[in-house]
Amino acid sequence: MAGRVRDWGQRALIALVLSTALPLAHKWPLQWSGAAANDALNVSRVNAVIPPSLFGMTINAIGQSQPWPELKFDGVRLWGAIYWAQINPAPGIYNWARFDAILAAAEREHVEIVLNLAYTPRWAASVKDAPPAFTPGASSPPADLASWDEWVRAAVTRAAGRIKYWEIWNEPEDPKYYSGDIATMVQMQKRAYQIIKASDPSLTVLTPPSNGTPDGYRWQKAFMAQGGGQYADVFAFHGYTSEPEAVLGIIARFKQILAAHDLSARPIWDTEAGWSSYEDNPDGCLARAYILKWIGGVDRFYWYEFAGGGSDFGKLWDPARGLLPSGVAYRTVQSWLVGASVVSAARTSPSTWRVELRMPDGRNGLILWSTKGRSSYRVDPRFSRYQGLDGGEGAVANGEIEISPKPVLLLE
Repeated sequence: MAGRVRDWGQRALIALVLSTALPLAHKWPLQWSGAAANDALNVSRVNAVIPPSLFGMTINAIGQSQPWPELKFDGVRLWGAIYWAQINPAPGIYNWARFDAILAAAEREHVEIVLNLAYTPRWAASVKDAPPAFTPGASSPPADLASWDEWVRAAVTRAAGRIKYWEIWNEPEDPKYYSGDIATMVQMQKRAYQIIKASDPSLTVLTPPSNGTPDGYRWQKAFMAQGGGQYADVFAFHGYTSEPEAVLGIIARFKQILAAHDLSARPIWDTEAGWSSYEDNPDGCLARAYILKWIGGVDRFYWYEFAGGGSDFGKLWDPARGLLPSGVAYRTVQSWLVGASVVSAARTSPSTWRVELRMPDGRNGLILWSTKGRSSYRVDPRFSRYQGLDGGEGAVANGEIEISPKPVLLLE
């Protein structure tokens, strides 16, 4: 996604996604409707303790112009930071210096890595001038898949014992990133899977992650129908939406695709999503996204991108200003969720959402937000104080709290 700003003002596209996705909610163990206490909550998530691994990050400028983030997160996805065309500029030539430096930085922070294996060097490309993801020919599949095998084998060997998670390509439904056919990608997935597992059977292989759009759904359906899903341990997708709540329909749609191929047991990871920092409420969108993706069944979510990836998209930190409000919100919602468990979740009105938590210390917590403006919300008298996304706290006055598109946590 680096280098492009997503125009999620395209409401027609989102409306199409939701119109096709919402009927699929009937496939869920629990459904979104009315005000029943658990109507929003995937049954597998009830009382499950939220692990630190839910919180991941994409960082494209590691070891360049920015320090390691002051935020804490469990995993980092490497996509634009290092890629095939950069490391392997000519047959048999590998420049590992940046690769090694980035791995060393992640190891110092005890952070697990997801490495995205993508972007063909021009010398290996079947179409030398295919649309450039980074360099000419990068979106093309290799002319000879033996060169793909050599790259995967070289990367896995170099990273032995240091990288556990391997993601095959990026947003393959978009010709800017992949201009080949699905059958070739299935072969690339299969060959990479076999090489990675031969190196170490405990390593984890992810599917090519597509977006939750009509093109993304069509691509994944065809990829699964041609057998690609059997060569992965984790299903990956990119959960970009106009509003965080829309991701529940996207997750439901992908779950139905997995179920159609007997792959419902596959863990689901969102390996890339974010919001423009120019939007009205980027910190609120971030918090709602993490809450809702866990509820919907996502095990890991890698925010895009810590320093904006060359733009202000998803930006949590700025060299001049330090941690931005969205970065503070990342840290705050992380403190709310990790170690807690979701007891129930519901949309209690068209614009009001509530998520009940059991906190790590056994106390009850309640996260509230409105998707439209501010309003007063009467709460149970047991909740005496609240915390906002900026980390500030206050007392609940007269049994009421003001809610807004920025979630607030109430505590006993």
